[in-house]
Amino acid sequence: MNDDTTLITRWNRLSRVHRRIEARMERRLQQHVGLGVSEFYALRTLREGARDTGLLYLNDLADGIGLSHSATSRLVTRLRDRGLITTRVPDHDRRSVEIELTTLAHDVLGSGSPLLREAVEEAVRDLDADGTDEDLLRYLSGHRDHEVRCVPNGR
Repeated sequence: MNDDTTLITRWNRLSRVHRRIEARMERRLQQHVGLGVSEFYALRTLREGARDTGLLYLNDLADGIGLSHSATSRLVTRLRDRGLITTRVPDHDRRSVEIELTTLAHDVLGSGSPLLREAVEEAVRDLDADGTDEDLLRYLSGHRDHEVRCVPNGR
């Protein structure tokens, strides 16, 4: 197998692993906290991005979760309707939207984070049984002895 084929094969494996883990996370979150993965990621991003001021702007959230601005706006509306965030237009910049987590959102994050960890741990155990690439398995398991191997551009 040449380097290009190996790279594409490994990328395909990684993509399948990612989809499996996300599907498992989605089921857990829906079942236990009634949120999807993107909604939960948004809450996590808001919590992490707003540590200093307690607020995060809509544009920052869109960049942090990798969604378009229109998709992020719809997501924010869903989170606000569920009482997980509050939004307001700041006096100093009427084009921006400030977003703040509610107490309920902090509670959801507290109960949802262990669910995600369990889902990922189970998926990694399943990968081990499937004979998935050893380097990927070590990386996902958090072992420090994994190496990142790069192929130089000129080969």
